[in-house]
Amino acid sequence: MSVKWKLMGTTVAAAVVLGAFAAQAEPLQSIGEGEGEVAIVAWPGYIERGETDPAYDWVTGFEKETGCKVTVKTAGSSDEMVSLMNGGGFDLVTASGDASVRLIRGGTVQEINTALIPDYGKVDPRLQNAAWHTVDGKHFGVPWQWGANVLLYNADVFENAPQS
Repeated sequence: MSVKWKLMGTTVAAAVVLGAFAAQAEPLQSIGEGEGEVAIVAWPGYIERGETDPAYDWVTGFEKETGCKVTVKTAGSSDEMVSLMNGGGFDLVTASGDASVRLIRGGTVQEINTALIPDYGKVDPRLQNAAWHTVDGKHFGVPWQWGANVLLYNADVFENAPQS
């Protein structure tokens, strides 16, 4: 998949913030003309413009190919992401699962139509309807990548290892 489609897929698929009214609106049925800009809240390193390492620049090519200006505000925690999104002014977020659920339950983000995402069928089937972006059968985001949530415990305090 091309860089354009990866970033565009993220742009189209991620949670769109339009305030309380839009959060209750029906999902889009077609993709119209772009607005010419997108404002994103992201984890550091997720949406790179090559400032840290020129080998990692996904944004410049996307902007040239689409004419869409990308602005990114990095956030260092889920709490910061939720706070920024709730404050408004952003179109999408690369939120963790816990932040996604808070944004969905809080009515901050809008339902998306996965039929408008050309490669959604290529997403690992185990992730397509995951609880951190799908609520009551409605999708509010697209899994982009995942990582382990590691549980550590002190064996001197807990006689038996946690089972869940």
